[in-house]
Amino acid sequence: MPDPAIARGSGFQPRPAAVLTRTPGFWLVILALVLLTGAAHFPGLRNDFVLWDDDTHITQNPVIRSFTWDNITTMFTRPIAKLYCPVTWLSFAVDFRVWGRDPFGYHLTNLLLHVASTLLVFFLVGRLCESAPPAAASQTLTPFLTALLFGVHPLRVESVAWATERKDVLFVFFYLIALLVYLRRDKLWLCFLLFLAAALAKSAAVTFPVVALLLDKFTGRPCRLKPLLSFFAGSLLIAAITIWAQAQGTGETVAGPATIPLATRPALVGYCALFYVGKFLWPFQLSAIYPTFDELRWNPALALTGFITVCAGTWLLRRRLPAIWAGWVFYLVALAPTIGLAPVGIHVVADRYCYLPLLGLCFIVGHFAAQHRVATVVLAVIVGALIYLTALRTRVWANTETLFTSVLAENPRSLPALINLTKWHTDLGEYDRAIEYGRRAVAVAPEGTPGRRNLAAALKRAGRLDEAVKVWPQIAAQP
Repeated sequence: MPDPAIARGSGFQPRPAAVLTRTPGFWLVILALVLLTGAAHFPGLRNDFVLWDDDTHITQNPVIRSFTWDNITTMFTRPIAKLYCPVTWLSFAVDFRVWGRDPFGYHLTNLLLHVASTLLVFFLVGRLCESAPPAAASQTLTPFLTALLFGVHPLRVESVAWATERKDVLFVFFYLIALLVYLRRDKLWLCFLLFLAAALAKSAAVTFPVVALLLDKFTGRPCRLKPLLSFFAGSLLIAAITIWAQAQGTGETVAGPATIPLATRPALVGYCALFYVGKFLWPFQLSAIYPTFDELRWNPALALTGFITVCAGTWLLRRRLPAIWAGWVFYLVALAPTIGLAPVGIHVVADRYCYLPLLGLCFIVGHFAAQHRVATVVLAVIVGALIYLTALRTRVWANTETLFTSVLAENPRSLPALINLTKWHTDLGEYDRAIEYGRRAVAVAPEGTPGRRNLAAALKRAGRLDEAVKVWPQIAAQP
């Protein structure tokens, strides 16, 4: 994130990348970022696919199995699994060509993209940091600490260890390169192509033109609104296509007013924004599935008041502590697509939603720590703990059972976890455990079709057809 302290006037120009590479210890910094980020996420390379979209996106997705004209056309012209992300499908197709159904290759690609994005964060923040004498610690320390936090924080795990979330690591990779190109000011055509690649990997990239304007603002340069009009047009087009894609098929993707009342959504914005701040500062009790809107234990008035207070505080401190204002604004803009105004389904928060936005918070902490030697030492100790926590969190994604049992440890009534564990144990032939989870799912949602259907399937496979028919009569007609 830009450091507004560098905006001495409209004539500011980001220092050439070559200056950063001449900083003492540059290659040691790069090596440290690669090794520490890789070490934190390395256990994930041994993970299996999970019964949480990995089947529809990868293992049972016919479109990624070959580079035929029909498959490529389908990726770019039709929604797949209610998503429009053709560049992500192309990346899966490459992995399928190389690795087949071996999960190692897909996890390796995710990890390599995440490490690359961590390095891009280092270069981006380095380009935006205050020009300083070569010996000044802030010249390299702020970018290093920001990138390191971005790379190793446990909130990264869901986007990296979950094969399906290729969307996150791929779109952010292109997004960050596009920002670096934008700072050059002479290759907007290349910047636009990179922005399109990011948006076609995940629609969350639609925030790019706003962030580009923020870079102009915080670095004291003239805002280039006119050249960015094509970017805004692309964002609107991608947003429209995304809404259309999510409306296809059955089930509700974007929560309607009946599910989450419109009157509560401003407060939900505050809840979502502060939720990730809390998890950033205290990364415990993470979950792949947080409580639904109906299960939230929250006070809307308190959430909205707290959010307004934080925003007002950062604004009032914008001159004394400009890095806080810069990081906070970036955080909110990047989080905007999933901040609560248009929630995706009934689950209003997820670790993956903050993959890019967390960069703003990392910058705030990294910038502050770089200015104070004691804070730097303290942060170094904290980073060591974060690496350990990330490695532990990565192992949670080892397989379907470890993933959803961890969800139940935080919320024993999580319906998606109970349903998926029912199916998981049924497929393994462990019918007693499948029936146990199935009955718990039906107890949570007595009228819910998925829970009753999966329980009936487990009972039928266990040779208890009469009980299965009582749970879900349609099971009798299925082979």
